[in-house]
Amino acid sequence: MIGPRWARVVRPALVAALLMAGLAGEPDLMEETVMCSSMSMGDTVSLSCDDPEFEAEMKANALTAEEAKAIGCPPIRWEDDGTATGSEEPQEPVFVGDEPTYVPRTPDPAIAARVNQAWDRIERWLGAHASATLRKLEFGAGPQALAGWEANHGRRLPDDLYASYLRHDGADGNLGEGFQLPPSYGLLGLFEIDSFNWGNCQDLVMEGDLDAADPEDGRWHGSFLAIGSDGRGRELFVEPRTGRVGEAASEKRLEYDGPMGWPSHVAMLEALAGALERGAALRDWYPVVTAGCELRWAEDPAPVRPGCAGGPRPSPSPTPTVEPTPEKPTAGELRAGGCLPPRRTPRVRMPGPRAIAEVNAVWRRVERWLARKAPVTFKRLRPPARPLDIARSEAAMGLRFPDDLRASLLRHDGAGSLGFGPAPFYELMPAKHIHSEWKMLCDIGGDSLGYWWSGHLIPFAYAIDGGNLFVDTRTGKTGEFFNEEGLTLEGDVVWPSYLALLKATTRSLETGRPIRGWRPKVVKGELEWESTTRR
Repeated sequence: MIGPRWARVVRPALVAALLMAGLAGEPDLMEETVMCSSMSMGDTVSLSCDDPEFEAEMKANALTAEEAKAIGCPPIRWEDDGTATGSEEPQEPVFVGDEPTYVPRTPDPAIAARVNQAWDRIERWLGAHASATLRKLEFGAGPQALAGWEANHGRRLPDDLYASYLRHDGADGNLGEGFQLPPSYGLLGLFEIDSFNWGNCQDLVMEGDLDAADPEDGRWHGSFLAIGSDGRGRELFVEPRTGRVGEAASEKRLEYDGPMGWPSHVAMLEALAGALERGAALRDWYPVVTAGCELRWAEDPAPVRPGCAGGPRPSPSPTPTVEPTPEKPTAGELRAGGCLPPRRTPRVRMPGPRAIAEVNAVWRRVERWLARKAPVTFKRLRPPARPLDIARSEAAMGLRFPDDLRASLLRHDGAGSLGFGPAPFYELMPAKHIHSEWKMLCDIGGDSLGYWWSGHLIPFAYAIDGGNLFVDTRTGKTGEFFNEEGLTLEGDVVWPSYLALLKATTRSLETGRPIRGWRPKVVKGELEWESTTRR
């Protein structure tokens, strides 16, 4: 730890660290409070404290590159000097051209059979009683993706987890919330392992506390495989040496014998299937079905909800009517509307240095303001996007993201549910959702493509009413989409660029002045926007 003074810097974070000072025999003597700003982009960390001496002390006490590797964690690199926590040379960004080919492996047949039988039972129950949740399970990860993950990480996934990913690569929704394990862990996908591991590892490395990395009694270890998250700092993970399932929570010791501790991933799936079939509790929680035909978990049992079997969600009408399936747009309509791009290989393009510097400077101001004024909104900011995720979205859409938007995603991959965004009610999207939103609007646009929606637009912020803000790749300007009105390309929603909108939003936060009729306010730690127009 850090001498007689201690501070916890949360990633990505701007926090008030309450520091304790005094003689060694007087640990409870409060002396001063220091504000520290910590933000990461990739493996680079920016740390800034009100007290430069304390900042230097924190950096000196961080784990070295060798110590980080010993606990299975990547070293961190300080933004101000470009050096890692150790003697290693900085690594150059990886630019991806043609995807390499990997050789898939076959998991143990007996274990794979148990996993598939458990998922068969789970899916059968969901289809009969919670069809909305069944539809939110993602398709399985491809054998190439699994083989690539193992090759790139130099280690194998436990066979039961490997077989489970072949069946379902997580679930739809924020942090896999479309399918929940008790009590409220969303089912994470394969490539979310690295995101959670990097975040938890960064905390360990910056604290410089090797004891916290004990895989038995610590708080996290770099070898862990996150399989579930409740979105509030608790993770369900697989410990790969033994295959056990455990729970991790911020500032708490690991739990292997807690409510969701299991001897293996397949044992958890089998117990889950049994609880669903019997309507019995899985440890402390009973399966219940919401009015929207979604599986959730509760402390008390409830009767199975009728009308939630198979197909689309049931109508509340006593005599359900089947809505006609809308006609899919033709290839010609898609092509004319910019929604049928030629197939491309994803290629990582890093933003220019000027764009990175400008965007990061604005984000630092946003982070500082949110941490001090709206901490609930601040905590919802997501970690950086993977450059390959951005590249894949670009390739699928046939578009090239502007440098300012790409740099922003590399700072924060969206702002989380009900998180930060421009006035009056927007929240920034993650890279994957940019593509899914674009594709959904292209798929339903039909002969309205061109004036109702266009494949040349890049949505970047959700609206709570179902619309979005977008960047027009032909002009660089922003605009607004709304389902009932289509595109708005003039007026208050138009800015010269994404960065111009972000800067204007930041100025409004710092000064309290309205931005085109909307003023920032904070309610219970959350940023909101109120209209300045009198009604």
